[in-house]
This record gives sequence, C-alpha cells and structure tokens, in this order.
Amino acid sequence: MNQSRAKKIRINDDLSNKERAVICLAEFFGTGILVFLGCMSCVHMSLNTHLHISFTFGLAIMIAVQCFGHISGSHINPAVTIAAVVLGHTPLIHFPLYAISQILGGIADFFPFDSQNGICTPTLGAGISPWQGAGVEFILTFILLLVCAALWDCRNTDKHDSLSLRLGFAVAGLVMAGAPFSGSNMNPARTFAPVLLNNTWDNWWVWWIGPMMGGLAAGVLYRYAFSKEEDDREHTPVETLRLNDKA
Repeated sequence: MNQSRAKKIRINDDLSNKERAVICLAEFFGTGILVFLGCMSCVHMSLNTHLHISFTFGLAIMIAVQCFGHISGSHINPAVTIAAVVLGHTPLIHFPLYAISQILGGIADFFPFDSQNGICTPTLGAGISPWQGAGVEFILTFILLLVCAALWDCRNTDKHDSLSLRLGFAVAGLVMAGAPFSGSNMNPARTFAPVLLNNTWDNWWVWWIGPMMGGLAAGVLYRYAFSKEEDDREHTPVETLRLNDKA
C-alpha cells in the first residue's frame, strides 16, 4: 500500500495586499448571498416548508460558490476555512481575513430583515439539550467538511463538472436531516448575524463550538487518513482546488 502524504500546513502567502482584499471581498459577498437568500426563505414560516428552506440554503451555497469559488474558494464559513488551513490548501494567515470577512458579510446582508421577529435565529429542537445540539452541529459540519476535503483532493481534479450544484445539494441534504434538532446551521458566520441583530444570545456557543470543532476534526482526519501530497505544479496561492473549476 502506498502511504499518502498530506500537504504541509502553510503559514504565509505571497499575495499582495490588493489580492488579499479581493479575496476578502469575495468572502464578504459570498457569505452575504448565503445569509440574504437563506434567511429570506424563513420570512413567512407559515408559507414555507422545511423542504423549501433546506433547498433555498443549499441553492444559495451553489450560487455563492459559482460566483466566487474561482476567486477565494468561496468558503463562506469559518469552519470550512479552518479545515482548509489544516489540509494545507489555505495559508494560516488567511484564516482571520476569511473569518472576519464572512462574519461582516453575514451581518451586512441580514440588515434588511426585521430584527424584532427572530428570523433565522438558531434554536434547539424540543427536548434537545445545548450539548446535544452542539453534537448535532459537530456531526453535520464534520460530514460537510469531508465533502469539501474530497472536492479539494488532487485525485478528484477530473470530477468538477457541476461541482457547485453538487455541493449545494449536499448542504440541502444536511439541513433536511439536522434542522429539527439544531437548525443545521453548520456555519458560525451564518449564525452570528441573526443572533447579534435579534439580540438572542441563548446557547449561542452551540453554533460556534459544534461547527468549528467539526470542521477542525474533519480536516485532521482527512489530512492524516486520506490525503495525498499534490504535485507542486498544481499549487496555487489561494486554493489548490477551486470549488467551481470547469472541466
């Protein structure tokens, strides 16, 4: 059996400040698309079904990835970024840039919604304790990041057709499965805006600890169990494998 070797974790990059600013803008607008479209589907809860909301969030991911995947990788989620750092696809110096841009993008695009009615605020299902909710978020995010890690894998470079759509359907499926228990947020940047603007801080840590630990765990597992070192010629400064490369 050939032993696979993971890419080295990178600390710095060789990008200019302008290039970093472009990456930040892509993450800002990508996360904004997710929050705006996803939360819009929750405005009239009496009219919208769980299936409708799940597909809206999934297709919002598809749109964001298609728009900005070739620029920043379209992480639009700090949990995705931390996994990308662990896997060596994104430099460590990018983590705060990505995370801040994602959080600010979510806040900016949540402003159009009424901050008094609790739209999109994460809640736990009936009978679900905070730690159980964090566990559900951990598992869902863990699965999501296994999907992302597989997409970034150099052995998948010939399987990129309709990739943004595949990722969107993966998110929709995870939302359908976990929403009754924890809301299936899987994304601290998507969660923070409604928590902040609705001023609903009950158990807020559930939707930070669960996803971030899930992303970290998935990155570590894939790095040491499944990763294969890429040819240096395949290296790019921002993301080794874009989420929406075309064949």
